[in-house]
Amino acid sequence: MDWDWDITPSYESERIRIDSTLSPVILYDMKLPRQVEDQEVGLMLSLADLHLDRGLPFVLLIRQHRGTGVITARHRKAFADWLEDRREALKDADFAMVIVMPEAIFRAVLRVVYRFRTPPLRTVTTSDVPSAAAAVRGELTRIGQPIAPEIDAFLDGLPH
Repeated sequence: MDWDWDITPSYESERIRIDSTLSPVILYDMKLPRQVEDQEVGLMLSLADLHLDRGLPFVLLIRQHRGTGVITARHRKAFADWLEDRREALKDADFAMVIVMPEAIFRAVLRVVYRFRTPPLRTVTTSDVPSAAAAVRGELTRIGQPIAPEIDAFLDGLPH
């Protein structure tokens, strides 16, 4: 699926919402992560590539919902491959990822995975939306990006 993020900065299905209208803050709202389709994973990665290729900062907010599970192993591999293929470029980029993961077991699994294979970009995992909003603000500050009023309003308005 080809997508022009400059013309249409958001995508939504019953499974996922991808929104880059407030770049450098990007939202991947994983409504039904187990049902995300291959082309939707491709869209997520294409948006990240766009920012990386253009040298644009990127603070990704990935919102998981309680009880919806996680993406399939095939899609986790696609993300792992993407991260590995871009490891060097990501080290120099102003990229960060904040993940809202309500289930403690999934957060624990991520911590174990990250001990063995640290992601090449700063990754913060939180248990709830307010903590994630604070982390996004912190990451924007860390990479020297202003927190525009629209971003503040968006972060404050995220449903818990």
